[in-house]
Amino acid sequence: MRISDILKKLDIEPINEESFQILIASLKTILKYAGDIESLMEWDAPVITNFNKLNSDEIKFIKSEVQKTNLSIRECQTRVQKIVPQEKRKKFAVYYTIKQGTNLMASIVEEYLSSRDGKIVLADPFLGSGSTLTTTIERVGAERIEKVWGIEPLPLPALVAYASLIHSMNGKKDAITVIVGDAFEEIPKVSSPFMQSKLSKADIILTNPPFTRWKYLERNYRENILSVAERLGYKKYITRREVSLQTLSMFLCDHILNSGGLLISVLPASTFYTIYGKGYKSLLRERYDIIAMIECRSRASFSEDSGFKEIIIVAIKGSNKRPTAIIGLDNNIEEVAKDITSSNIMHHDIVDLHSLPRFLDINWLALFEENRVRDLIIDIFNQGLKNGTLGYWSEILGKDSIVRGVEIYGPEFFFIPNRYWNIIEEQDNFIKMRGKDRELIINRDFLVRTLRKPSLYSHKIEADVRTFMLSIPQVEIEDLPHDLKEYIRWGSDSGTAKPAMDAYGRFWYSHVHRQIKTKEPFGHVFIPDKVDLLFKNRGVFANYTKERVAASKNFYIVKDEDEARTKILIGWLSSTIFISVLVLLGRKISETWTRFLENDYLELPVINLNKEDETMSEVIGKVDRILTKHLPPLWEQLGEEYRYELDLAIARFIGLENPERVVENLYQLLSNRLYKIQ
Repeated sequence: MRISDILKKLDIEPINEESFQILIASLKTILKYAGDIESLMEWDAPVITNFNKLNSDEIKFIKSEVQKTNLSIRECQTRVQKIVPQEKRKKFAVYYTIKQGTNLMASIVEEYLSSRDGKIVLADPFLGSGSTLTTTIERVGAERIEKVWGIEPLPLPALVAYASLIHSMNGKKDAITVIVGDAFEEIPKVSSPFMQSKLSKADIILTNPPFTRWKYLERNYRENILSVAERLGYKKYITRREVSLQTLSMFLCDHILNSGGLLISVLPASTFYTIYGKGYKSLLRERYDIIAMIECRSRASFSEDSGFKEIIIVAIKGSNKRPTAIIGLDNNIEEVAKDITSSNIMHHDIVDLHSLPRFLDINWLALFEENRVRDLIIDIFNQGLKNGTLGYWSEILGKDSIVRGVEIYGPEFFFIPNRYWNIIEEQDNFIKMRGKDRELIINRDFLVRTLRKPSLYSHKIEADVRTFMLSIPQVEIEDLPHDLKEYIRWGSDSGTAKPAMDAYGRFWYSHVHRQIKTKEPFGHVFIPDKVDLLFKNRGVFANYTKERVAASKNFYIVKDEDEARTKILIGWLSSTIFISVLVLLGRKISETWTRFLENDYLELPVINLNKEDETMSEVIGKVDRILTKHLPPLWEQLGEEYRYELDLAIARFIGLENPERVVENLYQLLSNRLYKIQ
């Protein structure tokens, strides 16, 4: 008997022995309650409809295999995600909740139900192998469950989930629904007068929605799920067409959850600090009592094999606006569950998410930071905003004041010098460069002085910019100067220009010029796109140039031409106060790397460049003193006279009470923070 034929008929992948053994173990669990396969096929269960495709010999073979297996259904729940083909695992985000996460969910539900009567409808619209639901049912007892349901797109995990639910519900098959399908197709049926659904609204949802990157979803599918979310009434929470899958998934959860219902969900941390999550944060605050946000202290993620930072949210659908507990989870699961459900949260960090300062709202992960750093920055900002010495970037500099640099396809062609060509002579109207076997002269009309990458300017604030970017108008190659034509042919023949040729076709050599015309990426102040907070190889954060120059996409460019204003701004961006803001509010890329995005800067307070008094001259003087100074790694500067004087000048400019004590306190707190992440 070929097991591959059986697996194909059941739409199970991968076609291998391990899949078959998980199938057999699942069937053994179900057959404890169904009796035999023939009886099972008469059950009204969507997850087993394909079993009717099996012939009598295949059924006989399965029966014999069922008698041999010792694989437990609990083990199958863990193993099934490991065997999903990698391509499908990424596509469907098959990274199930770890035991610590499911135990926490179960404990919270148990405590939550201890003060409530009656039966509940329990659901997970993104079911996986069902561990969130089965762990909870085993904890609270099957007698408390009126109905339990889930949706899972992959047939084998869906069967494992169904088997585990049958087991945890003591064979009460009529209370269980598992659908092999897409939640974005199935959930809208619940509220539609034109479609029938086996699902009902839930009293409790426990879930870990998929976080497949938006760009990896097929275009038609993206448009479809956006349309579904809008039809269900969530259009105002969709802040841009490029959203995140987990955000749309949580709209489905909201749609299917009863008023007063409990929601516990694992969510990527990015939900709480990206632009894509902004709408969902608004929905949470408008429609939910957000009881707790929980992070795992022993690892970044609550999902198996996921390296992404994740948070568990606990919320009740309703309008009560109580404060939210910010909790770090160790092995104190039972204690945390009791605290959350009994409102005994005062010994945890407490935050009112409904009255967050505008600058803190951009990144809720900052709420998990040590509260002394957070409170000090909030106090500094509040004093500055009250004094008028700080203002929001968008209001002080304008919404169009910051722009991302130029994206280069083929940097070893478009940047000069590069790996293959060196500049041997530079004049006002041309440069001469030397390659392996020739020299070429390029007119300065086709060159733009450009900051290439932050590591080239990492120890001096004033950047010594010796790189040019090739900017060629969209004209035929034959109409360009001879040496430039030779260089373009070299780029084509050598392969260095291949990324641009593949991306832009005929006029590939003009893609930089088009961006320059559109963005006008010129300025005197340059902010790196991302930075390692350890600053081991960086003495500066932002860079300054006397000359108006451009930058690559590795930088944000501040478009301000006034010398005094730009020096005040570079003083602010170089200050320890701003670096602490980066530590607190930056969007974490990894354990130590972080960044702000263009929109983040617009939402942050910035030094008021329009203020004119003697403290402005003091800041400019301190900036001038260190502009060209070779600076050691940033954290080694704490306590050095030049840094202390700059920070003190900034603190005085803001008008802080007792500025000396504020600066010294900040140094101490940041030193402690650095010690923890090293």
